[in-house]
Amino acid sequence: MQKTLQKCILISVCGLLVIAFAGYFSLNAGENTVQTTTAAQEVQPQYTFSQYQGKLALYQRGYAMPVEIFDVYLDTLPEEERLLVTAGICAETDAEIQKIIEDYTS
Repeated sequence: MQKTLQKCILISVCGLLVIAFAGYFSLNAGENTVQTTTAAQEVQPQYTFSQYQGKLALYQRGYAMPVEIFDVYLDTLPEEERLLVTAGICAETDAEIQKIIEDYTS
């Protein structure tokens, strides 16, 4: 009788340990996925202002051709601004896009 009780306790403890480890690893796996997804979103902006044939242009991520080309020639911009546009100015929201457009077209 005592051996049977010891076996039941041992099996119960092992089962609880397995459940605890599974819970711990599943929680950590979810955190890593969220961090990776957030990092990937930060690295790749939705839109980028750059240049196309010497003009200011708006590109959407994943497309080689600009979404819109503005009548703003880069050679008319100050050197500092020209370097910023050439390097690429990131924008995520419509408000950011509109602000950048107003800054360069006004």
